[in-house]
Order: sequence, then C-alpha cells, then structure tokens
Amino acid sequence: MNRLSILLTCLLVLMLTLPGLAQKTKRTTLKAGTLVVLETSNPLSSKDAQLGQSVTLRVKYDVMINGRAVIKAGAPGSAQVVTAEQRKGLGKEGSLAIRPTVVQAVDGQMIPLTGSGVGQNGQDTKGGTIALAVVVSPLFLLKKGKDATIPAGYEMQATVATESVIQ
Repeated sequence: MNRLSILLTCLLVLMLTLPGLAQKTKRTTLKAGTLVVLETSNPLSSKDAQLGQSVTLRVKYDVMINGRAVIKAGAPGSAQVVTAEQRKGLGKEGSLAIRPTVVQAVDGQMIPLTGSGVGQNGQDTKGGTIALAVVVSPLFLLKKGKDATIPAGYEMQATVATESVIQ
C-alpha cells in the first residue's frame, strides 16, 4: 500500500508539472520592428475629431512568428489623433492625422506600436472661392473648404516598438 501511494503521488506531481512545461514552451518573442497591419474600425472626420482623442483600430492580418499567430487578425488596437483641424472660411480645408499606439497580443497584453501614422486633408477651395468672390459676390468668401475624412477600413502600417514575450 505504501508503494502505491508513492506511485500515485509521483504520478500526480508529474501530471501537474507537464501543463506548466507545455506553457513555457509556447513563449514567443515578438521583436521590435515587427510589422503590424491595422485598419480603422469607424470613419473619422476633422469635423468632430479632437487632438489626443483615442481611435479604435483592429488588426487586419495575423502576425506570425515561427508559425504561431502572436497577434490575431481582428485583435483590438488603438491610435491617437495627432492632428485635427476643422475646415475654415476662405475655402481652407480641414486636416486629420492619427498615429497607432497599441495592439493586443493573443495573451492579452497590450503591445506598444510606433509608426508615422496616416493623415488626410480635405479639399482646398481657396482659389475658386476668392475668384468667385471677386467676380460674383463677396459672400463667396464665407465658403468653407471640405472636412478631412478617414473611412472605416482604412489600412495603415505600424511596427512593434519594444521586444515582448508572448505567452
């Protein structure tokens, strides 16, 4: 009976240890500079965007390291509005730019990103506005340019900012 309890104890310890060993072998290093392709989740406009505002992104393609997806397509991410100027009078267009900041890995940790981001300008109508004001009426000087927009699904690239170990 004593040998049986020792054997069962050893078997139990072995069973509890194996899953921990398996998890340790699943660690993958995500190196700084790894490319991540993202897309906007919602349309954005210079009309209502605020400087510093957080913008929701999602990963467009799996990020694979050694045959393992460490960041899955559809994973959430975010960007920050770095330029937001509304359209103005005299036909001056609006401008809008965002820069990716973080993305979520398969183990739930938020991975910092770096990249130049993307920007858009609205349509500048200054020249036409001034010409119409001179020829037709000074009221055309009140005409505004177009808002800058970034549509939902707009693709952008970023890179991993710092090396991370993914479980």
